[in-house]
Order: sequence, then structure tokens, then C-alpha cells
Amino acid sequence: MSGIYLVGLPIGNNQDITLRALNTLKEANFIYCEDTRVFKELCKHIDVNLVGKSIESFHDHSSELKSQKIIEKAQDSICVFVSDAGSPIISDPAFPLIKLALENSIQIKTIPGVSAVNTALELSGLPPIPFHFHGFLGRDKADIKNGIETIKSQYGTHIIFEGKSRVEKTLDIISQELSDYDIVLARELTKDFESVYRFKGSDFPKLKSEIVMKGEFVILVYNSQKSSSVSNEAVLKLAQDILSKGAKPKLLSKLIAEITGKPSKEVYDQLNQSRQ
Repeated sequence: MSGIYLVGLPIGNNQDITLRALNTLKEANFIYCEDTRVFKELCKHIDVNLVGKSIESFHDHSSELKSQKIIEKAQDSICVFVSDAGSPIISDPAFPLIKLALENSIQIKTIPGVSAVNTALELSGLPPIPFHFHGFLGRDKADIKNGIETIKSQYGTHIIFEGKSRVEKTLDIISQELSDYDIVLARELTKDFESVYRFKGSDFPKLKSEIVMKGEFVILVYNSQKSSSVSNEAVLKLAQDILSKGAKPKLLSKLIAEITGKPSKEVYDQLNQSRQ
């Protein structure tokens, strides 16, 4: 066997390691990880013997030369990639290497494991379909606000990763901008101090003191508004044409509200204004 194997690791509870992941780690010739110390410590707990295996670091700052060498090894050996926790492809450094592997006709396999994305979604109580994953929004206020604009424009549950040093700042901005949205904060998923907070954006200032701002966080935000790709002007013009042919304003308002996600009373008022 040969190729690049993406192996999912536990995100907190070591008992979440899968049998396939264990077997793959035992069979691998070469293992690449974000932090070799973290990985070796995990292997002690999950009973994986690393004697005779090559363990090297691979992260966002690894050189192109190192990637090329990995591609060469993967042609006739099993090269395993892991992150410190979860999937090595989700907000972690394996993606550029995967693109390079595909360009070189290297076989890619995935050994899935626990995902913070799915785990947080299951615990949130928010609608699971559709959901949008954003990873980390960024350090700057401008980056966070750009992410918020995307949330405003897309119906469904939005999932964001955040670290302990920035989670409060990010939530402050989100809660101010999205005060009437449902928000869930999941902390330390699958670990001993796992906790989940559910609130409206406007309630965050009161709840803030109750949250332990330590550990790893997933923020979920639900946009309940189904937006339309058709402009408001185009919708109103079409509605006016339909009204001129005898349609009832209230029924038409309900239909337009369902399509655009806007309140039916607001649509009804707009239609009445356009008729005056």
C-alpha cells in the first residue's frame, strides 16, 4: 500500500479514536503532524508503538521542498497526516499538500474521526441544514465584520472556530451586529469541562461573566432569514403587475414574504406605498 492517508484524531476524549485510525497509525511508514510532542503523547495513551516509524512535523510554515519530498515518499510508502486534534484538512495545513498529491497522481485516503464541526452542530440545537463552515474569521475587526456580512447574506447555521485569546472580542462584535440572531457557544468539546451556552446576541453582555474564557471554542450563529437572489425592485415591479390584474394584496404579500424572507407586513406596506 502507498499514498497519503488523512487520519482523524480525537478532539478531546482519547477514547474517540477509531479502529481504522489505530490500524493505519500502526501500519504507517511515515507520520507527519503539527506538533511531534503532542502526537507522541497521544500515542502513549492510545497504545500505538512508534518504534521504527519516521515522525516529522508538517505545518503551515513547512517548505515546498518538504512537500515535494513527501510526494516522493508517498509513491511507494504510506504517509499519514494528522493534526493535533480532529481532521488535518479542516482549518489545518494538509490542504496544499493534497492539491500537490493530486497533481502528481498520488492516491489519497481519508480515515475519518471526530469533527468539532459536527459535534458542535449536534449539541447546538440549531437547524443542521443548511450549515456553513467558516473556520477562523481572522484577528482584525474588519475580518470579523466581513464574516458577519457573509452570515447576514446566507440562510442557515454558521459555524466558526475561535481560540481563547480572541473568543470574547469576536463574540462582542458578533452579538452587537447580530443582536436578534440565535447564537450558541460550545467550549472544550468532548473534554471533561465541555459546556454549551445558547443565547440571543443581545443577551451576550449579561451572560459573558458566566463563561469561562479558556480552552477551545466553536461559535454557531443561526440566520433564519431566507434571502432571495432577486432584487427588491424586481420583486416589487412584478408584484405591481400582478396587483393590476386583480390579485389580493394580502395574499400576494404573504407569497413575496415567503420568497424573500421579509416580514409580510413590511411587504404589504411597500406594496401599498407603490400603489399610491
